[in-house]
Amino acid sequence: MPTSPQIPYIPYGQPYFETLGREPGINRPTHNPCRLIDFAVLRLRAGETHEFATDGREYAIDPLTGTIDVTVDAASFPGIGGRKSVFDGPPHLVYAGCGAKVRIVARDDSEVGLGSCPSSTPIEPYHIKPDEVFTGHWGEGNTTRHYRAMINAKRPSERLWFAEVFVADGRWATYPPHKHEDAPGEVFQEEMYYYRVEPAHGFGFCGQFEGQVGGDYAFVIRDNTLHKMPNGYHTVAAAPGYRVWYLATYAGPTGKAHKPVTHPDHAGFLKNIIPNDPV
Repeated sequence: MPTSPQIPYIPYGQPYFETLGREPGINRPTHNPCRLIDFAVLRLRAGETHEFATDGREYAIDPLTGTIDVTVDAASFPGIGGRKSVFDGPPHLVYAGCGAKVRIVARDDSEVGLGSCPSSTPIEPYHIKPDEVFTGHWGEGNTTRHYRAMINAKRPSERLWFAEVFVADGRWATYPPHKHEDAPGEVFQEEMYYYRVEPAHGFGFCGQFEGQVGGDYAFVIRDNTLHKMPNGYHTVAAAPGYRVWYLATYAGPTGKAHKPVTHPDHAGFLKNIIPNDPV
């Protein structure tokens, strides 16, 4: 499609939604409209190692499938993970603060979710075990969804939040739609949702609209897709007969303040979410 030579053509919605690669090593988005947060999936074969420096960022390290050994500076967290699917149960998680050296070794074929955001406050690394994950459900009826909160207001980080959510069989999550933009009266936070679907040939839908997004967007959720939300109202639905899981990474520019703004046309559904429900 021809466009102005000064502005490269980007397919519809691509700044906000895309399918991630499945290559060995780091798979990150081609386009990232967010200024703060980033997300990638690390894929390692048994025995492979990946090392990186966190520099001026803090990281949540979530073994999606497989088992890994993680070292953050002198702290060692061996044998974490073990899930065959993200739908199996609560995860392990390792937090790595800014200015650290991270080493990940795969004991078997593994996938690791890496969410990050800027940080200048050194925080000691820590490991969250599955029985330490905050689990439960929000909503009722067709807005019922289940959560696994790892890094929230009760866990140390400078500004990073991190949680897994899954919704099934025609139900809705992130409902009613909310936003948290860089706008008067709001507490700005960016978000990314990384999606998996069970069975993998299934699908769901997600929306991003109004506010500062500059339009109305609807996307088909497939297995291994990523939704990037620097702004706009957003919501998620699973098609009947399928489960949609997503890993939510979100952060703002100043601390861990959180104040989502519900879409005024749908505020009557507020009874279906808990106060300050972030996902």
